[in-house]
Parts: sequence; C-alpha cells; structure tokens
Amino acid sequence: MKIENIKANKILDSRGEWTVEVEIESENKGKASIPSGKSLGSHEAVCLDCDLIEKNLPEFLKEVKNFDFKSSQEFDNFLIERAGKNKEKLGGNFTLGCSIAFAKVLAKKEGLELYEYLEKEYTQTTANYTQAAAESYNNSPREFALSLQESAPTPKLIINIIGGGVHSFNNLDFQECWLVSKQSFSEKLIAEILSVINILENKLSKPLGRNDEGAFCTNFNDNYEPFIYLNQFKENFELGADIAANQIKKDINWQEIYHQLKKLNVTYLEDPYKEDEFEYFANLRKEGFKVIGDDLTTTNTERLKTALEKNSLDGVIVKPNQIGTIKETFDFIKLAKENNLFTIFSHRSGETNDNWIIDLGISFNADYFKIGVPLQGERIAKWNRLKEIFDKNDK
Repeated sequence: MKIENIKANKILDSRGEWTVEVEIESENKGKASIPSGKSLGSHEAVCLDCDLIEKNLPEFLKEVKNFDFKSSQEFDNFLIERAGKNKEKLGGNFTLGCSIAFAKVLAKKEGLELYEYLEKEYTQTTANYTQAAAESYNNSPREFALSLQESAPTPKLIINIIGGGVHSFNNLDFQECWLVSKQSFSEKLIAEILSVINILENKLSKPLGRNDEGAFCTNFNDNYEPFIYLNQFKENFELGADIAANQIKKDINWQEIYHQLKKLNVTYLEDPYKEDEFEYFANLRKEGFKVIGDDLTTTNTERLKTALEKNSLDGVIVKPNQIGTIKETFDFIKLAKENNLFTIFSHRSGETNDNWIIDLGISFNADYFKIGVPLQGERIAKWNRLKEIFDKNDK
C-alpha cells in the first residue's frame, strides 16, 4: 500500500503540554496520538519537539512515497532503518504515531479492528497461521483472529490508586501505590474498583486531590501509610508499588524500605532500584517480591536480554513510546513471554484520548493493563475500549 500523505498535528495531552498526532492518508486514513512520560528512563527512545517533527516531515514524506508497503512490519522496518539507533533522527514519538496510524489504515482496508489486524499479522504468524487453518474458518482471517482471541487469557488490572513522586504534589517518595486485581477484567471488577474509590475518598485525609494519572494525591505520615489503607481490600486485590527509584534523589535505606513493605503485604514492585542496578533487582526477587522492570528495560529487547541474563525480573512494563514502533514492541513482548515474564501494558502520565494501547495489549495477550482509575477522560477512553472489545467478543 502506498502512502500519499502524512500529517503531524500538534495537540494537547492530559497535562496541557504539546504532543504529536500523526495522520496517514492512503486508500483510507488512520490517526494516532502519542502520550508522553514525566518519569523517564534514560534508555527510552528520543522524542522530538512537534515543531522539529513538522520541519523534518517534507523530506521524510518525499522518500516514503517511493515505497509500496505490503504490511505493518514492512513499514516499521522502514521507520527503524531511517530513525537512528535511538530514534534521534525522526523522534520515537513520530515513528510510533506513523506505525500505529499505518496499522489502522491496513486494518480498515481488511475490514478488521486494529487488534484483529495485529493478531493476524503478528500472533497468527507466530502460531504458524496457515491456509488450512484459515479455510477451517471459511478462509476468514477475522473469524480466525476471533477464535484465537477467545482462547487467550483475559487480562487483569493494576490500579494506581494513590500517587506520589514526580506525578504528584505531596510528600510520598513512591510514585504509585497499587491494587492488583486477582480476577480478570469484567463489569464486576469495574464495580469493585469504583467501590474502592468511593471508600478511599471518604477515608483519606483532606485536602484530597488527584495527580497526573488521576490517583489520590494527599499527604501521609510516611511512605508506608497508603498501604495501611489499601490492606482493607486484600480479599480481592494484591498490593504493589512503582517505587520509581530513578526519581528519588535523597539517601534512603532501601533494605529497610523493602522490609517494611513486605510486612505490609506489598507483593509487586516496579523499578525498586535505579535503572542499571540489575543485580539489586535479582536479589529482591529472592525475598519473595514479584519484581517488574520499567526504567530498567524501557521496552527494549537489548535491555531485556541483560535483565534475563542476570535473572532480574518477574515481569515487564510495556510502553510502546519508549521504543517507537509496533514491531519493536512485539519483539520485546515475544522475548518476555518466551522467558515466562508477565507483561503489563501501561499508559503514560501525559496521555491523550486515543486508545490504541488497549488494541496492542489485546492483540499481544497482555497479562495486565495499567491504565489509571476510571475517572478522567483520557483514562476512561482506555477503560471503555477494553470493555468494548470484551463485549464484542462475548456476543
């Protein structure tokens, strides 16, 4: 499929800061808007300013018009070759916008939802998709995609319910205090989470604000007090935290922190040490925590290979804008799953109303989604898309 035009539009994210929306015109149109993070790992793909992206666009468009792309992966390989090692030539935000927008164009051409198209191109290929298998579903890729989806596990949710760190204006050092659902996504789970929000709203000390991701944001006596409140929900949820150690600049007794968190039934820990301390991550696993990499791995297969060699992780955060294309995101997930790590598809603190992260997570069999609380428009867009997909596949 030939690309006729690409537009890079400046739009506002949920923090009121500029981000990029990419629109691709071909046989039909596809759009994708790209979020941005505040708590950034130094190994993330380079993101370029919207004005610089617009300045670079005419030269890029001149070259892209010379090609007839047969698939999303072929287009992504084109982007990867031209973007530079860390996407510094084009910007990882721009390449991801192009990658997702073009995948939407291809999905529309085939009459598929985005997640169905990505299943067909990526996961069916991995599962040795054959003509014979297609024929068993009347030669319909869509029906075959749905058959795979029905057998895939339903994801659970990680809820950043109380916030701190650089996303908040309070005295918590830890960036996120989680409730991790024991049951898979369902309307019943949504009702339980809304009930939790109502209970905490009445119990937490005032003034009670919300941070960048909609989490409760108030001052506490210390970093551990939020988990005293959250323990009342441990029948239906496990507890976790994104420590975001990269962002903590003061001296801290890390051993004492994890001793206290263990006593408070905290099980999941994201980025409990700084981004290059692979051995410390590995040691913490021996103490019974489920250790998760974000700044440690930045959705990058080379970083993940190092973590695997050092036995550092139980799970990984997946943020496609850390790497810059769907293909590289898939390669990362494939390596993680081959090594029995669980995957958590995550929003960013500066979000848009686009919901493509849900389609990617569904198509690549996410174990968890971390998409905030269902209270702010840019987060609700993800919740509604998740419900829409499961409602559709239940019919």
